[in-house]
Amino acid sequence: MTAIEILNSAGLKRTKQREAVISALSGANKPLTAEEIYERSQNAALSTIYRTIDTLLEKGIIVSTTIPYSDGVFYELTANEHRHYAICLSCRRMRYINVCPIRETRLDDFTVTSHKIELYGYCGDCLAKAPAPKSQGRAAANRKMISNAL
Repeated sequence: MTAIEILNSAGLKRTKQREAVISALSGANKPLTAEEIYERSQNAALSTIYRTIDTLLEKGIIVSTTIPYSDGVFYELTANEHRHYAICLSCRRMRYINVCPIRETRLDDFTVTSHKIELYGYCGDCLAKAPAPKSQGRAAANRKMISNAL
C-alpha cells in the first residue's frame, strides 16, 4: 500500500509530512525512533514529525514500542500481521520474531482485540562480550538459558 492509499483509507488529508513519515517507516527494516524518521524526512521540522506521529498513532496507522531503561520510543507501520520482538537490554538491538506464540486467546467475559509481545534479554553478540563466569553456578545456567532462547 502506498502512503497516499494508507492516508486515504484512514480518512486523513494528504500532507507532505504524513507521506514522509509513512515513507520513512515503510522503507525501514526495523522500527524507527522519531529522530531516525526525522533524519530520513526532508524539509520537516522535528516538532512536525512528532505531531504527525501522534496523528498516525491515533488513527492506528503506526504502533509504538518502548525499550526498558531507554528513553527511545520506536515506531513502525501497522502491518496486516502484528509483530513481536526480542530486545537486547545491552545494545538495544531489536530482533523480529517471525512466529506468533499466541494464535487464539479466549478468556471468560473478555474479548481480545490485539496483543503485543516483547521479549527482553541479551543478544548473542552481547553474551559473547560478557566476561566468563568464575563458576558454573546459577549465572552460567542463566547465561546458557538466555543463549538457547535466542
